[in-house]
Amino acid sequence: MFNFIKHLKRRKKLTREFKHDKDGNALVEIGIKDKTEVLAPFALDGKETINVEFANLLDNVSKSIPPKENMHLKLKCEKLTDKEKQDFSMAIKNYYFNSLIDNQRKLHNNSLIFWSMIAISLLFLAILFIANHFGAPWIITEVLDIIAWVFVWEAVDLLAFQRSIYQYEMNRDLVLYKMKISFE
Repeated sequence: MFNFIKHLKRRKKLTREFKHDKDGNALVEIGIKDKTEVLAPFALDGKETINVEFANLLDNVSKSIPPKENMHLKLKCEKLTDKEKQDFSMAIKNYYFNSLIDNQRKLHNNSLIFWSMIAISLLFLAILFIANHFGAPWIITEVLDIIAWVFVWEAVDLLAFQRSIYQYEMNRDLVLYKMKISFE
């Protein structure tokens, strides 16, 4: 027992220290060796987005930054023209704008499914009440009771657990969408 307490005391919270810019934003510096690898080879409606590997790098770095803290992305790449700098900035914004739309859709669907689960559980609770009122066999009332509470639990799961995950992802994508982007 005491070893477990000692273990808890010795355990340290893992954090990553970031430099901060003059505005207090977490400064993330990424070096680009090959500038052709940043943009995706496709453009939707003439709007470019970033390559999936570059997006994964940004997502990975952003996970170690508190979700409410603003970011400043400093890209280091040789021989970037002003047009390429603008394209990189817009591609990053487009990628995270699309991600925000996806998370917004997930939150909306989560709400719809939550209310559906509540309605179904209320329906089965009403059927259970009617079955009890008319003296249905105990096996029918038990099955109706279990079904009703399964739908209640699913609604609680959607609201309490899954929704918080979607909100966390949306907050992180919003920080990435609004982050300051500079070039060196």
